[in-house]
Amino acid sequence: MQKNNMTRLQIMILGVLSAFGPLALDLYLPGLPVLQRELHTTATMTQLSITAAMFGLAIGQVVVGPLSDRLGRKMPLIYGIAAFTIASFGIAMSDNIGMIIVLRLIQGLGGATGIVLSLAMITDSFDGIQLTRNVAINQTINGIFPILAPVLGGVLIALADWRSAFWLLGGLGLIIVIL
Repeated sequence: MQKNNMTRLQIMILGVLSAFGPLALDLYLPGLPVLQRELHTTATMTQLSITAAMFGLAIGQVVVGPLSDRLGRKMPLIYGIAAFTIASFGIAMSDNIGMIIVLRLIQGLGGATGIVLSLAMITDSFDGIQLTRNVAINQTINGIFPILAPVLGGVLIALADWRSAFWLLGGLGLIIVIL
């Protein structure tokens, strides 16, 4: 039995939110060699930006779940998306690998809210078959992004540069906040 009336658009938005983490990890992978050259840094430092994002995603999930159980879903979600968006724009404008690593950690923390809260909000809103159906939609959207992100990132980077991946992520976060 349905507990709450959630529109298809809201379910799709939650699916995109659940994919923020994988999208942020995979979209800029084709640009790592260019980022390394442009910022005059080492492969180790550029790869550390991936590690920082993964660490942020892991820690964020542990923190956001219990926090949203106590405070509600809305405020942690808004703050998480805002952190993701601001960090994405900051990375796009940064010329310092150290700052990029810090911002990738923040981006991961913000992206974790989408992973945790998209499923929590669906679970809060549906029961039974509707719950199963909507979780499946959410996870299907989430599963598509790790496949498409490196391809899309390669196209973006070929047409523009590595920063375009982060401009896109920031723009996506901004659109989600507005919606």
